[in-house]
Amino acid sequence: MTVKRQLGSKFSISHIDSVQEENVRTVFRICCITMNHTTFWKTFATPDNSMLSNLLSTKEVNNNSHNDSSDEDLENAMKWLWKIFSVVFLVFGLIGNLLAVLVFRKIGVSKRPTLFFLFVLAITDSVVLVTGLSRYWILNTFELDIRKLSDLGCKIHLFVIYFSMHYSSWILVFVGIERVIKTYLPLQFIRIVTFRRVYVSLIILFVILSGVDLHYFWTNGINNFTKGDCSSLKDEYENFDDFVFVYIDFTFLSAAPFAIMLICNVLLVRALRRIQRNRASMMHNVIFRRTQLVSNKLTKMLLVSTCYFLIATVPVSVIFIWDSYRRRLQNENSDRHSKIVFDFAKTITYLAQYSNYSVNFYLYSMTNDKFWTKLKIVCGCHKEIKRSTITSYKINSQTPSPSSSSRMMESQDELETNAEAVFNLTGFETQSFSSAIEGVVE
Repeated sequence: MTVKRQLGSKFSISHIDSVQEENVRTVFRICCITMNHTTFWKTFATPDNSMLSNLLSTKEVNNNSHNDSSDEDLENAMKWLWKIFSVVFLVFGLIGNLLAVLVFRKIGVSKRPTLFFLFVLAITDSVVLVTGLSRYWILNTFELDIRKLSDLGCKIHLFVIYFSMHYSSWILVFVGIERVIKTYLPLQFIRIVTFRRVYVSLIILFVILSGVDLHYFWTNGINNFTKGDCSSLKDEYENFDDFVFVYIDFTFLSAAPFAIMLICNVLLVRALRRIQRNRASMMHNVIFRRTQLVSNKLTKMLLVSTCYFLIATVPVSVIFIWDSYRRRLQNENSDRHSKIVFDFAKTITYLAQYSNYSVNFYLYSMTNDKFWTKLKIVCGCHKEIKRSTITSYKINSQTPSPSSSSRMMESQDELETNAEAVFNLTGFETQSFSSAIEGVVE
């Protein structure tokens, strides 16, 4: 009690006027430590000590102004992130996907099912980049949301962006399954994985994913309920989007594809390690070191691509689920700072997701030497060497009929595939392991 009286008499209003604000705050902290919070307010919060209230209110104003300044900085940072990285990912991804399409056409899309999968993947990723990143770039550069231009445009944009993202994820799954079949069943591969089955599988996938995302045409749009925004048209549709479809999207976009891709990549790595271990004794040291280097490179590529897919797709799905519950627990107008921080985190996860569609081409083509050779030919950095020099003499000497010549050319790829499969099983060819790796990464 003596401490209270001494402090109360010492720091009266006349003395506080002559003490600097920092010293007063220090005394306040000492008082809070010395006595409980209630006694402190009874001692100092008197009508005569109104300056204490002014100091505290000034502190609150300063904190609010500091929060407003930080919120404005975060908003500006979000805009610049979208302005810069939207262009970077869009240009980087479109150039890579365009080169992939040109190279696949040069190699021959109709000759290898894997190339057709990657060909469709490049087109699908380009649709994702153009549809998604262009909208955010326009929104943050010109403050114009293309989804709000019309009700039909809102529905189409939502369907295209979600469908193309889901389609891209499951094409990667098909690529992984095709690699596993080619590695474990090399002799049966050409009969199992036919172009007819590839076309049918992609069409079935198209129909299934269209059914998953088709609800946007009647659950979302622009009306009086949405107040001009492109969002759910009714309360029940909003509940479906916030608490049902977010989990469906998480499953089809990242969870199920990642699980299947992980299993396929583990099987591939095990198969390649087994082949390498069984053939180490019959390889020359130089060839063994080369094949081991290629195997390690492939293993790292598979690990990086799978982990990158997980990092790029899972956070954005999780933050969608979190956002659904967050908006129900608090009012949109309350706690503006927390909302802006959440929007900033959502921006980071969005950009990470879009980066995945920009680097798919580079991740799934970096270990294919044949791809890079054809890329140099497409870019004019390398001259193409015809493979007909050895067989030209036989063809000219035997002078086969046009029909027999065409049949020979049509069966050339089939013979090469079967020969590669035989070498993979017998081990009589020292370069068969490299051929097996090339078959996996094609």
